Amino acid sequence: MSERSARTYRRRQFLVNRPLQLRFVGIILAMLVVLTVVALSTIYLTLWVTMSTFGLQDDPVTVALFTTFGWSLALELLITAPFVIWAGILLTHKVAGPLLRVHVALAKMTQGDYSVNIKLRHGDALVDLADAVNELARSLRDRAR
Repeated sequence: MSERSARTYRRRQFLVNRPLQLRFVGIILAMLVVLTVVALSTIYLTLWVTMSTFGLQDDPVTVALFTTFGWSLALELLITAPFVIWAGILLTHKVAGPLLRVHVALAKMTQGDYSVNIKLRHGDALVDLADAVNELARSLRDRAR
């Protein structure tokens, strides 16, 4: 069995550290909403000032365009939100999974079990930290002998 095939395993779930990942996705969604509201407010204000300047606030075509523009921005927010959630969970998974594995390994080591060996998937973050924990476990195993 090659080292590559020995180190690979399948992802069982995407939410491995639910509080961390949902907090991250919540922050990203809040930023998306705030940016949308700021953009919508700025554009509405600009259009309203322009309509007032030219006396078009009572023109039905201009008011319809104004309203349609607002609804299209709101619809854009609703369409992009699921993609933002999916991308946020996918991105945090590469950090949350390794953090969970490091936490479990350290918990075992505090119980005196130094036989831990953290294996990460290709592309996961915190590879250096996992390697340092593996080295610490190896060092403690050697001292215990």
